[in-house]
Amino acid sequence: MYKISVIVPCYNQAVFLDDCVNSLINQTYSNWECILVNDGSTDNTEEKALEWQSKDNRIKYIKKTNGGLSSARNTGIRNVTGDFVQFLDCDDFLYKEKFEKSVQKIKNPTNTIVITDFQRFDNTTKTVLPPHCILEEKYFNQKEILLKWDNPFSIPIHCALFSRDIVEKYRFNEELKAKEDWIFWLQAYGDKPETFFIKEYLLAYRMSSAGMTNNEFFMYENKTKAIEKLDQVISDKDLLRTFYKENLLSAMNENFQLMERIKLLGYKRTMKYKINKILKLLHLKNNK
Repeated sequence: MYKISVIVPCYNQAVFLDDCVNSLINQTYSNWECILVNDGSTDNTEEKALEWQSKDNRIKYIKKTNGGLSSARNTGIRNVTGDFVQFLDCDDFLYKEKFEKSVQKIKNPTNTIVITDFQRFDNTTKTVLPPHCILEEKYFNQKEILLKWDNPFSIPIHCALFSRDIVEKYRFNEELKAKEDWIFWLQAYGDKPETFFIKEYLLAYRMSSAGMTNNEFFMYENKTKAIEKLDQVISDKDLLRTFYKENLLSAMNENFQLMERIKLLGYKRTMKYKINKILKLLHLKNNK
């Protein structure tokens, strides 16, 4: 029976930790360990994590200075003892059959990825929503992940169960504060892993207005940094040239649309000025 190591980075989200860990406790598959990595939290994360550790010997607690999400995940990777690795952010949660149904698909304990479908959870309304994209098997290769990431799809890292050799070989780029998942997926699929897809909702991705992914400038800045690293990740240089060409055309189109919006804004301001000037003149005439 394969052992699953669950890596849970925690940073000031103690309010969600019980939901996260309970989703592990409730799994129908019991051969797992959970590594809670406290990435320098200033809330009561440590108190809750220690409480869980005392309740279940499958739960381990590690405390470190703040280094970011990738750093926390990598700390977890260095401490796994399982055959497969499940990444799970502190504010997300799994459905109870995620592990059981994933393990049933596994044929080989190396260079293997099992991907399940996901739903979103609106933290404000406490309702479950459809996923932000439709996952299909045709996307699970390096070419599609490079050329079509974010449009029309992306794969939340929590959807996957990775064989341990993959995560120990690549880990997460700690220079990136976003788009680190994209780079990780590209690296993993550079080795053409055997992939199994379970077209069933087996986890929930919590939506929050305070999340990093809602900061457009932050995401753009880190995407630029990630693109600079592609030469080290993609060995197929023809594929890389295709990506750069498509990205250039996309950037040019975005710039054109931005220029059009700026022109329209300038036009609106000019018209507003002229209308106000006419209204002022009319007001003066009426007062005479």
